[in-house]
Amino acid sequence: MPLRPTQDGHAATGQGTLLRNFTFGFCLLFGLAMIVDTQTAGDGTWYWYATFFHNGRLLYSGMHLALQPLFVLETSFFLTLLGKGWLVSKVPAVLHMAAYTFGLLLLARSSNLPDRLKALLLACAFLVTIDFTGFRFDDYHLLADCFEVYSLVLLLGLARTAETWRRGVLVALLGVLSGLSATTRLNDGAGLFVGVAISLLCIASSRRILWLLVLSGTAALTLVLVVRLTGDSLHDYAYYSIFHAAGNKGGTDNVLAAPIRLPWNALMYLRTRQNLELDVYVLGAAGLWVTVVLPFLSTRRPRDIWRLAVAAAFVLLPLHHFLVRGALSGPNMMDDLSALAVPIAYGLGLAAFGRFLYSLLAKGKVQPWDRRAVLLLIPLGQLASSSMSSGGVHIGIYGPLAIMILLFPIASPFHVKSRTARAFAVTVLAILTVHCAVYKYRYPYFWHTYRAGPLFVGREWFRHPDYGPMVVDHQLLQFVEPICAAVKPDGAERGLLSLPYSYPNYFCAIEPWHGYVQTFYDTSSKETIFGLMDELEKSPPKWIVYQRQPTNLKMHEQVYNQGRPLPHRYLDQMIEGKIASGAWQAVYRSPYGSFTNFADEWILIQTRP
Repeated sequence: MPLRPTQDGHAATGQGTLLRNFTFGFCLLFGLAMIVDTQTAGDGTWYWYATFFHNGRLLYSGMHLALQPLFVLETSFFLTLLGKGWLVSKVPAVLHMAAYTFGLLLLARSSNLPDRLKALLLACAFLVTIDFTGFRFDDYHLLADCFEVYSLVLLLGLARTAETWRRGVLVALLGVLSGLSATTRLNDGAGLFVGVAISLLCIASSRRILWLLVLSGTAALTLVLVVRLTGDSLHDYAYYSIFHAAGNKGGTDNVLAAPIRLPWNALMYLRTRQNLELDVYVLGAAGLWVTVVLPFLSTRRPRDIWRLAVAAAFVLLPLHHFLVRGALSGPNMMDDLSALAVPIAYGLGLAAFGRFLYSLLAKGKVQPWDRRAVLLLIPLGQLASSSMSSGGVHIGIYGPLAIMILLFPIASPFHVKSRTARAFAVTVLAILTVHCAVYKYRYPYFWHTYRAGPLFVGREWFRHPDYGPMVVDHQLLQFVEPICAAVKPDGAERGLLSLPYSYPNYFCAIEPWHGYVQTFYDTSSKETIFGLMDELEKSPPKWIVYQRQPTNLKMHEQVYNQGRPLPHRYLDQMIEGKIASGAWQAVYRSPYGSFTNFADEWILIQTRP
């Protein structure tokens, strides 16, 4: 069971593909079920941004968008092409999911592992990627992940290509992918560009400066062309989506320091006994399986039964403790194991980078090594860039770790010779795969207070008067329909504002008041919030749907603003003061989505008769 590829990176001929193809089909069906079954009270954002843009409003000078434009442009394109039906709005998500899964398949195929292990790697990478509670296929994060995966596919192709013109085409395509990634998620695009540039310096044996110039030129040109499609100037684009965006995350210093803090924060996460003990349990169970159970299954010697009994006791006796905590079925396993995986990923990436630097300084006076190991820097760069948005917290940054799992058999900086170590790694991956599949079935989407229940449970086939057939959670429908019934008669004329997300506007088919599509805590600037407060004081809309999230607001203040009040704190105080004074009337309240740690409340506010 070798973990190293052949010299050309291709699988041995004559190898079966049945399990791999079956796994690919399973991943597609699982992803499709998640897409159809996920609709939450935070939806509608991309629809409204695309609708406003389609109607002539500029993203940056007009709507002050703090995010990158590519996903909005794509949504607008499909809105024009397919219409606003709910079912057809899922077409881009299906395409993204299929493209990403196929990219994982291409990477899995690049090793010489047996078919069963390629299938395991594919399933594990797919399920680990989507294991984050807030992961969705109809979101811009997956689009950035696609650019990362296909950049790796192109770089592997580059390593096998000798013709200069073919290399030029591949490098140009790599620049396009980096530019598209930057206009999807700026930090991911920057990380991808740096990783690809270093990989080119290492893999290319000649014309390195030329390839860097081609890469930089095509990346820059792609970025400029995408921005031109928005109709905004480069100044307005940079002002709102780059300079102001960092302020929403706590400032430039906080954002740039996050990748450095990430491995340390991950290790500090394990200081808590409950987090560390699950890692010990899972890794210990895998070790016992490899060292005790597998040898017994091979020899079946009666005298070894006592060892099997001891191993079973070590695994089964603590099982009740973890089941009561919900650690095996909830998100804790991936959270805890990734706390170990992040420092390991940093170590692997830095080892590959150190080998690359040594080969440059030694000027060829080093032993031959597989230069593809430098490709580990790409998922490492994505890991670091994602931490800029998470405040240096490791939880949820699983996509780059999944890519490292796929890359390790292809681009490992060292050779794993021990059969026991290889079997241990396979066992851990199998445990992860099963856990992630069960977890995502139970919790297909869970981000702050926006949740989707288990797949296929509690859903309705609902025919919406504006968007046609849709699959919607029964409780969500019960929550939002009274809002629409109250505001529909005059909401379009007298205004409906939904805070922080515009799902009530979407479901009720009423345009967000004054273009306020979303006002969430870390994606809207203080200028936007204070400007909104001024408008509400002077001439508010008749209807406001406000989701009050005191716990969530406090958490964002701690993570991104060192505990100081965010502008949203003053907006919350203003709304609460208006209701308490009787100037505004709360006509409908709902605890929908509230749970133990987040005491939320939805309030439908009527500001005037």
